[in-house]
Order: sequence, then C-alpha cells, then structure tokens
Amino acid sequence: MEKTCGHEHKFEDLSRLIQSIQRIEGNPDCYGTAGGNCDRLDCQWRSYCLKEPENRLKAEAVRRDNEKFE
Repeated sequence: MEKTCGHEHKFEDLSRLIQSIQRIEGNPDCYGTAGGNCDRLDCQWRSYCLKEPENRLKAEAVRRDNEKFE
C-alpha cells in the first residue's frame, strides 16, 4: 500500500512529476527506474535520478528521527 503522508509520498510525487516532464519533452519516462544504470547521458534528470535511491534512504532516516519526537 502506498504511503499517503511523509517524505516517501513526496518522493513518489516528484518522480511522477519528472516522468510527466520527460514525456512532454518527448523522452522516455524512465526517471527513478534505472536502478543506478543509465545509458542516457544527454538526460537533464540523469544526475538526480541516479542519486534518488540515496535520497530516499536519507528521507526515510529523517522520517524515523521525526517519529521519535512525536
């Protein structure tokens, strides 16, 4: 089941937004699906996409830390 609050949901929304932009640009909507292996060197989202798993882990750690204080 998809989370509807917190950082995880925000990352999913961001991924969908970027994929929509990719489609509008006429590119494959592959943002966040490469699993660290991307051959599209001309993609303006490439550097962000390849860092996404790392960013998700950071967001999850922040969420856990915030839950400690609630």
